Amino acid sequence: MKMDAAAYLGAWPFRNVEGTIRGLLAAMRELEVGHALVSPMPALFYIDPEPANDELLRRLRGRPALWAAPVVNLRLANAGRYVEQLAQHPQVRAVRLAPGFHGYPAAQVGDTLRALADHDLAAVIQLRVQDERSHPPTSFIPPVAIEEVIALAESVPAARVVVAAPRQGEVEDSARAERIRALQNLWLDISHLDGVGSIRRAREAVGVERLLFATCWPFFYARSALLKVEEAELPAQETERVMGGNAAQAFRLRADQ
Repeated sequence: MKMDAAAYLGAWPFRNVEGTIRGLLAAMRELEVGHALVSPMPALFYIDPEPANDELLRRLRGRPALWAAPVVNLRLANAGRYVEQLAQHPQVRAVRLAPGFHGYPAAQVGDTLRALADHDLAAVIQLRVQDERSHPPTSFIPPVAIEEVIALAESVPAARVVVAAPRQGEVEDSARAERIRALQNLWLDISHLDGVGSIRRAREAVGVERLLFATCWPFFYARSALLKVEEAELPAQETERVMGGNAAQAFRLRADQ
């Protein structure tokens, strides 16, 4: 099983980038990736993400290889009820939370983690999408501190937590890496890891079992993520874990799904 743990549909408002179903399926065929976890990009910018999530679920209907990670804004009063509603949808395997985009502290996520654990859904916590050094000056979106996400995973061990878009230095920091290695309920997507030997260095820091193949398509070229894994020259069993085996655990998917 090969799975992309971070793909998006919809437009990015600050440059000419838009994810379509046709484009996503073409990228998956090119990479020989059979599954993808998909979120609606516009929902990151909506105060109420529900319309964007509804459109995502409509587009994914009848496409069993595409799994949904709708976006929830915890600032909204009905966020808890909305999580309950999303949990009833058969293609929803995670909820994407974006504290930096929606303006709430990561510490507020704890109750939602417990609710998601009760519904057997993973929590994907978005640190960033765009490198903060290249944000438009009128719309800087602060990154979420990875330490806060690690602390959340430590505080709710029943929850499955995915750190979306950590940077290389955040993963390789020795103190953080030691805490990540100690957790069985925390994974990191590789979409924003970069530099020569980035995957091998991340594997040495936190362990191969913590890493999820992720492209951040269409914001990044999908093939770049695959090239990072190939460049690492990991043993075949470890490559299989990064390319999909770990995602199957994080998102509770069977190999035959």
